[in-house]
Amino acid sequence: MGAMDLRDDEFPETIAWQENANAAAAEYLSTLYGRDDMQRRIAALLTDTRQAPVVGRGGRWFQQVVLNTADQEPVVAVRDRPSGEPRVLVDPNALSVERGKQVTVLAVVPSPDGSTLACTVMEAGAEVFELLLIDVETGESLPDRIPWNVANLTWLPDSSGFWCTTRAVIDGEYRVPLHRHLLGTELTAPILTPPDTVDATVVVSADGEHVALRTGNTEQRMDWIIRDGALHPFLLGLPGSFAGAFDLDDLIAITDHEAPRGRLVRIPVATAGDTSTWTELLAESDHVLRQVAVVGGTIVLGSLREASCELRLLDGSGTVVEEVDLGAPGAIGSVAFGASHPSLPMFIVGDDEISFVRSTFDSSWSVYRYAVTERRLEVLTAPTIEVDGFVVSTRSAVSSDGAIVPAHVVHRADLDVSVPQPTLIYGYGGFNISNLPSFTGSWTAWVEAGGVFVLAHLRGNSEYGSDWWRQGRREVKQQTFDDLYAVAEELIASGMTTPGQLAVRGESNGGLLTGAAIVQRPDLWAGVSSDVPILDLLGYEHDPFTYAIGKDEYGDPRVPAEAEWLRRISPVHNVEAASYPAVLVTAGANDPRCPTWHSRVFVDLLQQAQSGEAPILLRVYEDQGHGAAGLSDRSAKEADWLTFVATATGLDVRSES
Repeated sequence: MGAMDLRDDEFPETIAWQENANAAAAEYLSTLYGRDDMQRRIAALLTDTRQAPVVGRGGRWFQQVVLNTADQEPVVAVRDRPSGEPRVLVDPNALSVERGKQVTVLAVVPSPDGSTLACTVMEAGAEVFELLLIDVETGESLPDRIPWNVANLTWLPDSSGFWCTTRAVIDGEYRVPLHRHLLGTELTAPILTPPDTVDATVVVSADGEHVALRTGNTEQRMDWIIRDGALHPFLLGLPGSFAGAFDLDDLIAITDHEAPRGRLVRIPVATAGDTSTWTELLAESDHVLRQVAVVGGTIVLGSLREASCELRLLDGSGTVVEEVDLGAPGAIGSVAFGASHPSLPMFIVGDDEISFVRSTFDSSWSVYRYAVTERRLEVLTAPTIEVDGFVVSTRSAVSSDGAIVPAHVVHRADLDVSVPQPTLIYGYGGFNISNLPSFTGSWTAWVEAGGVFVLAHLRGNSEYGSDWWRQGRREVKQQTFDDLYAVAEELIASGMTTPGQLAVRGESNGGLLTGAAIVQRPDLWAGVSSDVPILDLLGYEHDPFTYAIGKDEYGDPRVPAEAEWLRRISPVHNVEAASYPAVLVTAGANDPRCPTWHSRVFVDLLQQAQSGEAPILLRVYEDQGHGAAGLSDRSAKEADWLTFVATATGLDVRSES
C-alpha cells in the first residue's frame, strides 16, 4: 500500500481512495437492471411493517409507532389504553430536521408509575446514546441533563430515579461505568465500573431490596450483587451462564451449566453461592431457554424449539400452566429483528402483561399483548402483509466434522426447484445468536422475484443451545465456515442451484463469514454481499469497542497462541491471487463496531489479487452506522446489494408492470 495507510481514517490519500471506490460502486449499482424496481418493492414491504411492542406502565401504554406511510421514523407515543389514540412524546423526525442528522430511537423505558419516559436516541448510527427524560403528563423534558452514553437503564421501583450502565473508553480500554441517578438531583460520579465486560444491565427486585448486575454479551453472567454502592459476589465462580429475574427473595434463573439448552432454577438470594439450596424448576429439554420473567407471581418463559419461538407460563413450582398458541413457526421479540440473542428480550414486561412483535417468512411483523392473569392473547396490530404461495421446507447438510447442519429453504410454490435456480444463502454463525423464520423485506423481495432463499443455521449460532454456539467460536471458528460450505454444496449436489447461480449474504459477524467464504472458497459463489464486516482479526485490537466484543468470540490478538489461530482464518491475511466471484462489501461511515477500515483494506487486497473479470466493489454509506435507519436509506441499501447478487446469479428482479 506504499505511503497510503487504508487503516487510517484521517489520511488524505485514504479518504481520496475511499471516495473514488465509493463513487465507482455507486455508479455501477445505479446501472443494474431492476435496481429501482427493487428499491420500490422493498420500501413497500417495509413501510407498514415497522412494528414495536406496547409497554404498559401505570395505566398508560407506550409504543414506537409509524403515524403515516411516508419516509418517517417511528415516533414514541403514549396511549390511555393499549389500542387507544396515540399522543406523541418523542418525534425523531423533528429531531432529524432540527439537527441535520438522522435521529433514531433506540430504547423506550417508561417509569413503573408511567409518569416519566426515559428514551435513548442516537445520531447517524454512531452509537452515542443520548438519554431523553420526558414528563408524560405534559410532554415536556425534565430539567435533568444526562451527559453519559447510556446503554441500558433500569428504573427504581418507586420511579424516583434509575440505574444505568454507560459506555466509555478509559485509558484506551472499553468500559461500562454504572450510575445511579435520582430525578431532580445533581449528577454524581459512577458508583463503580464493573470489571472487563462488553455489556451490563442492572436487575432490580420489585421491592427494591435486591440489585444484581447482569454482565456479558454472548454469555450472560450474574456474578455480582450491589449493596451499599459496592459489588459483592453473587454467582461469582459458578460455571455456566445465568440470566433471570427476582421473585421476592429468590432469583428465577436460566443456566446452561451441564444443560446446553438451558434449565430453570430457583436460587435463594441469601445462599446463592451454595448450589445445594437451589431448586430445579424445569429440567433441560428440547426447548432452548432464552428469557424468563416473573409477572404477578407467574413465571413467563420464552424459548426456542427447532429455530422457532415459544412462550410458556409456569407456576412458582415450575409446573407449566399454559403454552401460548402463537400459530405457525416464526420469530417473536422486543424488536422487529428476526433473531434471538441472550441480551435481546423476546418480550417486554409491563403491568401484569407482556408484549412482543411476531412474524414468519410469509407474514409481516404484528404486535401482540398477553394479559398474564387473564391468560389472554390479544393482537393489537395484525400483519399488513401476508404472502401467498411461499413454500417453506428444511434441509440438512453434513459438515466437515460429520455434524448435521439444518437450513430453512423458501421459494415460490410455482418455482420448479428440480432444476437449478438463482439461490441466496443468508448466514451469520456467531455470538450465540439464533436466526429465526421471519419477515424481511429483502428476503421476501428475492423470493417474489423467483429466487430461492436459504436461512442457514450455522454453528456459532445457538438455535440448538450453547454447545451449538461454542462449536463455532474461538479456536474452532473455522467450523462455522465449513458449515456454510456444507450447506452450499448440498444445494448444488441436490440440483437446486449451481455455483454460477449461488450467492451468499452476511452482516457484521456474518460479514466475517462472507469474507472467509470469498478467500477460502471462491469457487462456490457467483456473488457475495458482505455488509459491515470484521475482516482483520489481528488488527481489531486497536479499536476499543471492537476489541472488547471480538476477543471473547474470536480470540485475543494480543495473546500469541490466539493470534496464531486468528491469522489462519482472518480474511485480510489470506487473500491470494484467484478468480474471485462478484463481491460487494458495504459499510457505514459511522460504525463503531465494525469500522470502515476493515472493508477498505480487504477490497483493496481483493482488487489487486483478482485474476477474473467479476467486479469487486466497496460501498460506504455516509451518515450510517452498523445499519441503515430511515425507510429511504434502508430500502436503497437493501436494493443495492440484492440487485447486485441478483445480477451475479442471473435472477431478473425487474418489475413486470
